[in-house]
Amino acid sequence: MDIGLILIVLGVILIVVEIATPGFFIAVPGTVLIIYGIILSLFPWLAENPYAPWVMVFLSFPIGYATYLIYRKLSPPSPPVTESYEGLLGKTGIAVETVKPNSLDGKVKIDNDVWSATSNEVIGPGEKVVVIGVEGVHLIVKRLDSRRHAG
Repeated sequence: MDIGLILIVLGVILIVVEIATPGFFIAVPGTVLIIYGIILSLFPWLAENPYAPWVMVFLSFPIGYATYLIYRKLSPPSPPVTESYEGLLGKTGIAVETVKPNSLDGKVKIDNDVWSATSNEVIGPGEKVVVIGVEGVHLIVKRLDSRRHAG
């Protein structure tokens, strides 16, 4: 059995495993193996070149990254099953990690779920927030003005 066919079979197996148990992100290396398998099946003399393994390792990164971008475009992240993002508008919660402008590292807890968040101001952990928007898979929040809601 030639190496090209072996790589194609291994790549198909990885993609089937990814389909059966999504989330491991093994479709990318599976696709890369299929690409290499096709190339080596079409041009078997490439496998005899002593530099072929090094060229394949070097090319794995750009091919893998391009494949990743294609898969990301084909299957954009979906909102969690528990709740749609639009249903979070107006909900209040608490900052778990510092929320900063132009940063998606902030975390807020709304009900029992923790979400990535950004804001137009720095909001420290423990401060109450209200959801004012959704940007992709992240929430846009603002500090909840407790004086307005008191009374």
